[in-house]
This record gives sequence, structure tokens and C-alpha cells, in this order.
Amino acid sequence: MATKTQDANWEDPILKRWLGNIVNKSTFYNSKSAFRLYSRFTGMTASQLIDEAIEDSRRDPRKREDVVLHRLIKFYEWLTTEYVQKKTAGKGKTKKVKKGVSGLSAEMRVNVIRGFYSTFDITVRMKGKHRLPKSKVENKRIVFKPEDVWKVKALVDHARTPRDRAIVLFHFQGGLDVSTLCDLNYGDIAEELEKNSHPLKVETMRVKTGVEFYTFVGQDAIDALKAYLADMKSRGVEFTNKTPLFLQERGKKRLKTHNIQTMMKDLAVRAGFVTEGNNGNSFNPLGTHSLRESFGSLMINSGVPDTIVDFWLGHAIGDMAKAYKETQFENLKKMYLEREHLLAVSSSKGENERTRAEVKEVKDDLYQLHLKNKKLSKEVESLKAQIGSMYDFVHKNFDPLVKFVNAISEYPEFEEAKIKLMEARAEKGRIRIDEQDKPEMEVDVEKMKRDYRKVKKMKENQSNI
Repeated sequence: MATKTQDANWEDPILKRWLGNIVNKSTFYNSKSAFRLYSRFTGMTASQLIDEAIEDSRRDPRKREDVVLHRLIKFYEWLTTEYVQKKTAGKGKTKKVKKGVSGLSAEMRVNVIRGFYSTFDITVRMKGKHRLPKSKVENKRIVFKPEDVWKVKALVDHARTPRDRAIVLFHFQGGLDVSTLCDLNYGDIAEELEKNSHPLKVETMRVKTGVEFYTFVGQDAIDALKAYLADMKSRGVEFTNKTPLFLQERGKKRLKTHNIQTMMKDLAVRAGFVTEGNNGNSFNPLGTHSLRESFGSLMINSGVPDTIVDFWLGHAIGDMAKAYKETQFENLKKMYLEREHLLAVSSSKGENERTRAEVKEVKDDLYQLHLKNKKLSKEVESLKAQIGSMYDFVHKNFDPLVKFVNAISEYPEFEEAKIKLMEARAEKGRIRIDEQDKPEMEVDVEKMKRDYRKVKKMKENQSNI
């Protein structure tokens, strides 16, 4: 159904009314992009789309066709199967990248168009059999655990400039999103920086939601920020309260979100954590949002209440925000300080999490060796017991024979009798192999005893003569 049409008429009153309600710049541009695709898919203008929807809604329910619903379902299918993504190739040229977008991306665009219709009281319910397919999570961000913090240090170490090091640490130690970080001015941190505060309070407004909040950053981020500011001042940049905190390397203009995303991708590749192809993902799994999520996860898992973490992240939390801004400030500051070691990347501060992970690995290996040694010890004890049983068997069956022979050997005059007895033992004693292949010697011990008594009696008679 898609047709090649000119760009949408953004002066259309319908579009101006819809877009006029959108405050956030990022949402504004994303909405325009989604509508541009929808207009291309339908080949209709905004006014035509609304007129069509109103006309269908006024029909008798028995004759209503649910035009908008079915159109949005087909729009979703077109986005995931037919829409060709393109990428700029320089000098106004573009090249095809691939066909179809992810289910999540298509669903986001469909929801934007639903918002467009809802501006004019046209509600599109997509439930039951008309529900969009459940999108498969194709991309997974990396969220750091305490033992993974050394990876953040690796990103910092691979940063090309002091500015990039400060940006990574502001995202990780303060949980700032990329849009809010780009919107920071020097005045947002100037007073705290001059007072040499630790942790450094960053008070601002989240660009996406318009929520006023503050968060903290630790000593690593403070040191990186000071190094960046010193570097910029050495190049002739003067910072005033309204100067963007993070500037582009060239032109000294405010840094853009795509500049940071590109920088993070470069860092992740050079640090060896992702490939040029993002490990098969459609976006960098180790980007700014990964650092932001890691901050929230580390704080929550260390016992910080959810509402406080939400406040630090710039989420709307209602009336509690006022208390956190005023009466609870010192408590929140103390709470952050107690957990700063979880976010520390410098080896001189806190525990080196990477070393702890390596020590844990060695301990695990030693424990496995201990278990193997314990098993071998049991086997050795079992073998000793078997040898002891064999010794007892030999001692029990052959000891009387040895004693008898020793007794006979005391009377050399009866050498002939001794020889006869030995011959008798050789004659009577025999080796037999039983069914289990175990040797067993059978000796006629009783006969030997009788012979011994006979020899003894002869000796007594001799002494009487």
C-alpha cells in the first residue's frame, strides 16, 4: 500500500494541533518520523485520515468497518516486513541497510499514530485477536553487577579525551540519561563544585519528562569533571552559568545525544566488549542506558528504597519528591556516600571489584580441589581397610604354623623329624584358586600338632634314660 509521496504538510492544522501538545524534543522528532512513514504507507494526508476515522465512527455499529484499527495492523505488518531502512552514505546519498524493523520499533510507531488519533477523540483499542504480536526482545543491554564494575573502568581507560571520561562516569555514578546530560549547563554544578562538595549534587530537570530532581556523582566523576574543565579552559573556553557543561570537540557547541552514542559505541569496541556489529544487536548493548540501568540496579540491590532510586533517575514520584528535595537531602546524601564504593572505578578507592572476582574464582577452584582430595582420602582409607583385612586373614591362618615350625627348630637332634614334618607340610599344604581367583592355603594343622606331641614325648623318654 505504501506510495512515494512528498513529505507531510507540517503546516496542516491537524498536525500542528497534535504536535503542539508534545513538549519533549526527542518525542517530537520521533512522532514526526512515525507520521511520515504512516503517511507514506497510506498515501493520505492528516486531514484525510481524521475525516476517514470520524466518518467510520459515526456509522451504525452494525456497519462500522473499524478502518483505523485494520489500517494500523497492516501498517505494523508493513513496517516489520516491507519497510526498507536506509542509512546516509555521505554527500546526501543513502544506502539500503535491511528490510523490516524490529517488532518493538514497529509497535512504538503504531502507538505514536494511535496517539495522533486520540488527540481528536478517536480511540483505537488493540486487544484480543486485534492485539499486536508480542515482540521478541532482540536486544539486551548489559547491566553491571558489583563484580563487573572493572568493565566501566576499562571504558574510562579507553576514553580518548577528559570529556569522554567525565561523560561515562556521570552516566554510571549519577544515573543520568543522555538527553538530560546533554542539557546540563555549567551553572547546574558550579556552586557545588566551588564548595568542593563530595558527593557532587547535580540538580536539574529531566528533558524527557520535565521532572525536576537531583542526583549525586562520586569522587571519580568529580575528578574527571575537573580534569575536563581544566582542559577546556586551557584551550580558551570560558564557562559561565549558561555555558553547556559538555561541549563538542569542534565548534564549542552543546553536545548532541548522537555524539555521545557514537562515542560510547567506539569505547565499547576499543575496550573489546562488543564488536563492530554490536554483538548481533541493532544497538550498542553497552551504551548510556546500560550505565544508567546499572546505577539503578546497584543502588536498589544495596538496599536503597525504590522511590529514592526513581527520584535519582528523574522519574515522577509525586509528593515524595518535595520531601527529598528539602527535608530528606542529608539522608539521601548519606545513603549515596555509604554506597559510593559500589560505583568506584579507581583502584585507590573502595575495594577493587575485579580483584575480588578473581579471588573468588581462585577460592572456588581451591574448594573443588578440596572436594577431590577428600574423595581420594576416602578411597585411600578404604584401601587401607582392605589391606588390614588381608593382613588379619594371613595372620590368623599362618601364625600357628610359624610358631610350630619355630618350636621344632629348637631341637636340632630331631632334624630328621623336622625334615619329615616339613615334607608333610609341603605334602598337605596346597594352593587352591577359588571361583573369585583368591589364593587360599590349606594346611593339615592337626596332624602337625600330633607329630609335635610325639616328638616331645620322645624327648622326655630320652631324658629319663
